[in-house]
Amino acid sequence: MSRINKTLRSKTFYTLILAVITFVLTRIGMFNPHFIETYYSNGMYPIIAKVLSFFSNWVLFSLDDLFYAALITLLIISVFFLLFRKIRLKSFIKLIIATVAAIYSSFYLFWGFNYYREDINQRLDLPDAKPDVEELMSVFEWLVEETNKSYTPIYTIDKGEIQQSVQEAYLKEANFLKIDTSLLAIQPKEISLSRFFAAATISGYYGPFFSEVHINQYLLPMDYPMVFAHEMAHRLGITSEAEANFYAWLVGNQSNDKQLAYSANLYLLHYFVYATYKYPQFKDIVRGIRYEVRFDYYKSNYHWMALMDADIEMIATKMNDAYLKTNNIEEGIEDYEGVVKFVMDYKMNFE
Repeated sequence: MSRINKTLRSKTFYTLILAVITFVLTRIGMFNPHFIETYYSNGMYPIIAKVLSFFSNWVLFSLDDLFYAALITLLIISVFFLLFRKIRLKSFIKLIIATVAAIYSSFYLFWGFNYYREDINQRLDLPDAKPDVEELMSVFEWLVEETNKSYTPIYTIDKGEIQQSVQEAYLKEANFLKIDTSLLAIQPKEISLSRFFAAATISGYYGPFFSEVHINQYLLPMDYPMVFAHEMAHRLGITSEAEANFYAWLVGNQSNDKQLAYSANLYLLHYFVYATYKYPQFKDIVRGIRYEVRFDYYKSNYHWMALMDADIEMIATKMNDAYLKTNNIEEGIEDYEGVVKFVMDYKMNFE
């Protein structure tokens, strides 16, 4: 028992030191985003992600989900040992501290430092447009026309073909988006507890510990292309949800794949509707949305409302909000809606 205590003491000490160093580096990153951009996001991170996915691509199931399950199992066993006096309270606390410290440090090393990189306007040389209401409504009207034009019925999809289309679309826009194209080689995984995540209205997530893209199996076929493109953006080192939405929409909108283009435009339409509904021109513009697009718009909303559990969704939203704010995303959960700003910046400066 003394040997176990000695080992725990040693591991706790070293993991705490590593966690403190990691925390200090995040504080430095807050004030030196160019340093993070240069040496981590475009230096260390792509190498780390490729090494992690080298292992995770060999298996069909999610290693990240297995890792989370192992952590929960470890906690339950530790509590069991504590209750039955197999370990002391002091050893239990040391074990928890060492585990949390190791997870914290690994998260930032494997992906999390990207939260402190330069923002999208700096990275892409994208000027801040600061549009007025008239310009906002003009782009909204353009998006309605673009969505109408890109409409294609999506009842079934070939996921392999969609994944290839997304990868090709990112390759096409690689110079503008300044991405490492070697990170595009990845096989997405299904979320192990898809129904539970659907109750929280989570359509996908990126697993940083094994660099895995996860997709909810309850996604409608028409939502799949955009969600995969969004999660792929996270794999490319994009942490902001608004920026990931912009990356995914841009590659989708510019793609020759009709399913990907329509999925991207329909997804973006939701955010523009929310951003513009309070203005007088809104009603006239939405009258121009073709019937089939309206049908798909409401179909997607009703689909997720039917799967949603209000209590689970509320808890998940609060946790996600706190997580984002902790990781240098001041807007928290509202960050998702920031995609409208980036689309406006893009449209007013490059088109």
